[in-house]
Amino acid sequence: MINTPYREGIAIPLVVAAGMTITEGELVAVNSDGHAVPATDVSAKYLIGRAESTVETDAAQTNSTITVTRNRHFLLINDATNPVSMADIGTTVVLKAQNTVAKPVDGTGNSVLAVGTLMGVDYDGKVWVEVSGAPRGVVEIAAW
Repeated sequence: MINTPYREGIAIPLVVAAGMTITEGELVAVNSDGHAVPATDVSAKYLIGRAESTVETDAAQTNSTITVTRNRHFLLINDATNPVSMADIGTTVVLKAQNTVAKPVDGTGNSVLAVGTLMGVDYDGKVWVEVSGAPRGVVEIAAW
């Protein structure tokens, strides 16, 4: 019998990029080096999940870790300018601002970070988004 080690993939430890502050509860991505950054950072490449603590690193520090939770439904803010609706359940939503998601808009030519799959719209207009599966990456809106 082969006993291959595994982990649940819900809480993932990531090394935080130098000079970053990641705040507990905010969405977290990784940059091209695989270091954790806030999802709104210009270097964000793949959205991973939600920060479980606050970590601040200085410009030379690259050994601090943060635990990021994924494979869950997170209650996020629905963008007022381009909101998603119940009719969008099952579609991919994109990052508009920290912990705020929107419907992708055709033809803008902007690159945005895909967050996850819309799973519900709450009574107060907030939305439930599933962050799971393969990490979501930067996408070109024109392709939608």
